[in-house]
Amino acid sequence: MAGKPRFGMFKVIVTCPHCGNPLPVNGPQARPNCPSCQQQVAIAAETWSEILNEYLEGYKDLEPGSGNNATVMGELTLQYTSARLPPPDPVCPACQTDWVIDAVPDGQDGVITCQKCGRTSPTFPVPAWLKAGVPRAQQVFFAEREADDSAASAADPNAEETRPIALACPQCNGGLLVTAQTERTLLCKYCNVDVFLPDAVWLKLHPAKVAKFWLVRFQG
Repeated sequence: MAGKPRFGMFKVIVTCPHCGNPLPVNGPQARPNCPSCQQQVAIAAETWSEILNEYLEGYKDLEPGSGNNATVMGELTLQYTSARLPPPDPVCPACQTDWVIDAVPDGQDGVITCQKCGRTSPTFPVPAWLKAGVPRAQQVFFAEREADDSAASAADPNAEETRPIALACPQCNGGLLVTAQTERTLLCKYCNVDVFLPDAVWLKLHPAKVAKFWLVRFQG
C-alpha cells in the first residue's frame, strides 16, 4: 500500500544563455521563453529529474517548512530552492485561506478554486517527460506550463491581459500599434523605416517575471 503523499515546493531561476538575464521558471518546463530576449531556453529532462529526485532523497531529513538552496552548473546555470511543505495546506495569496489540495485527484487538468474568495490557480499532471525520470511525481500545483502546450491553462488565470500600445514613428510620426507579439524592431508601414521599440514600451509589453514557488505532489 502506498504511503501518505509527499509535497515539495520549488523555485527555479535560470541564467539565459542568450542574453545573460535571469529567467524565472515557474513550473516544470523543458523550453521556457526568456522574457528579456524572447528566446527559448532548453532545460534538459535530466536536470529536472536531478532536482526532484535529490529533494525526495533528502525529504526525511527536512523539517516541515525547511529546505535547501543549490546551483546546477553545466550548459546552463540554474539556481533552485526546494522546500518541504509545512502543514496546513498552502494559503491563497488573495485572502490567506488554505487551498484544499488534498481533494485534487492525480491526473486532474484545470484549476483549483479558493473556497473563500474564488481565486483560481492551475493544476495539472506531471509532464510525461519528467515522470519518466521521477516516477513518484504525480501532480503539479500553482505552476506555469509550456507556452506551446495546446491543453495548457493560462500561466496565471488571475493576471490582466497586456493591452496594445500606440506610439508614433520617430521618422514620419505615423501611428503604430504594438502588442506583446511585436518584434523589438518593427517596420513602419508609412515610411518603410525600422523602428526600435524604446525600453519603456518593451518592458510594458513584457513585464519582468517574478520567481514563484510551485508545488509537486509525490507518491509516498
